[in-house]
Amino acid sequence: MSYYRLLFMKSAEGPVIGHREIAARDDVDAVRIAAEHVGSQPLELWCDKRKVKQFRAVEREQPAFSF
Repeated sequence: MSYYRLLFMKSAEGPVIGHREIAARDDVDAVRIAAEHVGSQPLELWCDKRKVKQFRAVEREQPAFSF
């Protein structure tokens, strides 16, 4: 089991506005868990001093207006 830190960023360049600790078997498992948090803020996944993956922010789809 390895420990990872998922950083929630204000923008791709920073600053960090929050974090979450993740315990995972390996990088693949950690990336899968981190991907569940992708949203309106960029994310960075770290294992100690090694950046594992950077996730871009995604815009949420607006629901279609219907009458």
